[in-house]
Amino acid sequence: MPKVALGGTFDPLHEGHKKLIDVAVKLAKDLKSLKIGITSDEMARKRFRTVMPLALRAENLKRYFLRKYKAEPEIEVINDAFGKTLEEDFDYLVVSPETESTARRINEERSKRGMKKIEVVVVDYVVAEDGKPISSTRIKAGEVDRYGRVVKAVEGGNHG
Repeated sequence: MPKVALGGTFDPLHEGHKKLIDVAVKLAKDLKSLKIGITSDEMARKRFRTVMPLALRAENLKRYFLRKYKAEPEIEVINDAFGKTLEEDFDYLVVSPETESTARRINEERSKRGMKKIEVVVVDYVVAEDGKPISSTRIKAGEVDRYGRVVKAVEGGNHG
């Protein structure tokens, strides 16, 4: 079975995350060979001022897996962008365009350590109704919801 890694904050869990998860599950072929890294509260707060507590983010992730795949994923707390990727071998690392540069850094560091590179699978953004990517930042700003529906007009847009 291919070993697959996926990491994120998952706050809130949105359609873009679900697409990443679906691709990771397909690549892994078995949930036992999929490892999901979820950022610690400390790491998440470096990026976002407010973030749901880790326990709640992990619970939402587990519920999604149980609903869709009838099984719980292996979730590990990560405290940096590398997670377990510098300690364990993985066949695939599933990322969004936003985190592709981090995947390159991981492979550069693995190379320095004499480890084999991980194949990086970039999953394109899920686009909201307004044609822009769904993102946690946009959701927190109240622009779109988790499903990509527009919540309010963005300043500077048409008010007609």
